[in-house]
Amino acid sequence: MLSQSKVDETLRDIFSEPQIINVICSVYEKELTPSAISGFTSLDSEVINGHLEKLTDLGLVKKVKKGSEEYFSLAYPKVCDAILMLKDAVLSIK
Repeated sequence: MLSQSKVDETLRDIFSEPQIINVICSVYEKELTPSAISGFTSLDSEVINGHLEKLTDLGLVKKVKKGSEEYFSLAYPKVCDAILMLKDAVLSIK
């Protein structure tokens, strides 16, 4: 089980940069390469790679090497749903 400080750190990292949520959700249903994620999100590949590294370190995204390409997917399929619900809840607070 994760410690409270690890949970706090993970949430802070996810919500510290608005684009990171787009990266998480882009790999919601399938494995994608960083260049494919860049196409979906219109983010620079360098930004994508930085976010993927952070998300992999946090254990939220997993990396699979197929041939010479690296593919990324969610480690836990419900992560995107939970993050989006939390984001909507926070945005609805007035």
